[in-house]
Amino acid sequence: MRIPSRDLFPSDAPVPLDRMIGRRGDVEELVLQLSGGAHRVIAAPRRTGKSSVCEAAVGVLRAKRFYTVSVSLFKYTNAAALAEAIAQETLANRGPMHRLIEKVREAGAGAVKGAALTLAMKTQADLGDAVELAIRPGYGAHNPEQALRMALELPQRIAERDGKRLILFVDELQEIADGGYGDPDELMRYLRETLHGAERVTALFAGSVEHMMRDLFTNRQRALYGFGGFMDLTPIIAEEWRTGLVERFAEDDCTVQESALERMIELGGLHPRTIMLIAQQTHLASIEANTRTIDLGLALSGWRSALQAERARHVDTVDMIRRMGRSGAVALRVAGNLAHGLPAYHNLESQAASRALTRLQRLSIVHRASQTGRWEIDDPLLATYIRDEIAT
Repeated sequence: MRIPSRDLFPSDAPVPLDRMIGRRGDVEELVLQLSGGAHRVIAAPRRTGKSSVCEAAVGVLRAKRFYTVSVSLFKYTNAAALAEAIAQETLANRGPMHRLIEKVREAGAGAVKGAALTLAMKTQADLGDAVELAIRPGYGAHNPEQALRMALELPQRIAERDGKRLILFVDELQEIADGGYGDPDELMRYLRETLHGAERVTALFAGSVEHMMRDLFTNRQRALYGFGGFMDLTPIIAEEWRTGLVERFAEDDCTVQESALERMIELGGLHPRTIMLIAQQTHLASIEANTRTIDLGLALSGWRSALQAERARHVDTVDMIRRMGRSGAVALRVAGNLAHGLPAYHNLESQAASRALTRLQRLSIVHRASQTGRWEIDDPLLATYIRDEIAT
């Protein structure tokens, strides 16, 4: 039996620490900083391993008996849902409450009866009304903003009661600015005030729109100005990919020819998710061909399959660019320039190109590389699609 390709090369979910290629040093550094009480901020384009590093660090600290709370604003898109999630994640650090919350997630508030009701009442007497958010789904909907404030106070309260340190990880924090959680400025002020007084809580914030994250933490007009230091992820270099991919293929008794290995890394553009997807599809092609030798032909087949798998996403992205109104045509030309390896402003009026870049950046389509300062398309496969199939 062959090992499933998605198990060997996961491409659409955070990767556990023991399955990561590269970035071990980042995890170790983040663990050191957080365990020392330093708030940290990580900003990096989507699908480049940001969440994997953060969740791995949180997992290490959980194993060291820290309390942990992890939420993503991509998953919880309004104040009531976020408040409920924070309350549940916080209380789940206590073993008996963890089991109760699992029952509530499965069966709703009806699970809180008998001994469970007694436990809930004792916990509420100890920690306050925020416990209701965790055990009564929808409780925060009548006053979402107040519910969120109650939830944000809970981590310090439980850490203080239990004599623990707590790590609060909020992913995709830039979404706080869209207004779905209440007035962004007021919420950020309250978040800062709450965390400033929470001596037992250390925050880890991450986001995939770098310029928005930097605005939140480096703009003197923002409430979170100067709160937490930025930590840049270390690029996964080609040699790390060579070693990691060879070891991963070997788990299924596959040998990788040098030409195939180099081509997968080159076509992936050192982009973590893209390389993993190409490797995944290459491995799948080897299963279909009933071979355990990964040659250049299989690598190219895997690359083509990866492009096909992403085609619907790429079509939607290009359509979204075209729907930008009057700036859509300029934005598509900017994307075309970048896809062809040209400067973003090539043969374009500078102000129009600048406005287009801002729009593309907000949509997480392009980013400015931290090392070179050059504009780049986030996804190498999208760049290939635009270069090969879109007239710009």
